[in-house]
Amino acid sequence: MPCLLTVACVTTGGVEARVPTLEEHCNGGRASACEAWGQQLTVDHRMEEADRAFGLACAMGSTSACLTQGKSRMAQGDLDGAEPPLRKVYEEDLEEGALALADLREARGDVTGASRLRWESLGLDKSTVEFALGWRIPWQGGLGGSLDVNVQPLGLGARRLTLGANVSFGSESSLNATVGYQHFLTNWAAPYARVLVGPSLDNRRAPLNVGAEVGMKVFAGSIGHFGAGLGTSFDGSTYTVLQVGMDWIVALMVLAHM
Repeated sequence: MPCLLTVACVTTGGVEARVPTLEEHCNGGRASACEAWGQQLTVDHRMEEADRAFGLACAMGSTSACLTQGKSRMAQGDLDGAEPPLRKVYEEDLEEGALALADLREARGDVTGASRLRWESLGLDKSTVEFALGWRIPWQGGLGGSLDVNVQPLGLGARRLTLGANVSFGSESSLNATVGYQHFLTNWAAPYARVLVGPSLDNRRAPLNVGAEVGMKVFAGSIGHFGAGLGTSFDGSTYTVLQVGMDWIVALMVLAHM
């Protein structure tokens, strides 16, 4: 019987199965194969075919392929063609997309737009809504805690301005609204300051709590952050706070497995 080319051929030595090529895997809908094929074609200097392969992977949802395609087109001087794949990466809230798009803006002479994108990129991949659990250590002794919900959308200073709600408990308890600012030194480190205002839940002599905190946050991308800071209230209490923040989706997943 004739060999079936796409399945197997029987020979005197046994069964030989033909391994599909990267191109065939790509045409079968595998984004990783398209990307690997594109890299192979790039090494062989077959740039038009490589661009098509990266484009297929990009259309299948591979942001790394979109980034590669955009940068390759920029290197070849196709600035208009580079924008769609780079914008796709940027819209996925990835820092690499914002920085590549900034390079594109700068290549077009838009220095202001490039500077804005680089400033925005530092907070781009951070959580929009997060839950945070804190441990408050009063300087006068004892131990307390806090629970926060923070909202930091991209539209509020590229996640630098934060709004939230806080419940603090321990020797004294309060329910607070919070307003804060975090200054990104890098994409993973940001000093912060915030003001807390709200009713005291168990202090009748001082029914209104007004306080402030300053500290430093270390981020793990969109997963969350670890923070450490100092806080004080107008009633004279001072405390050290340690805080672990998680993206709200991650927090719900943790709770579901507890």
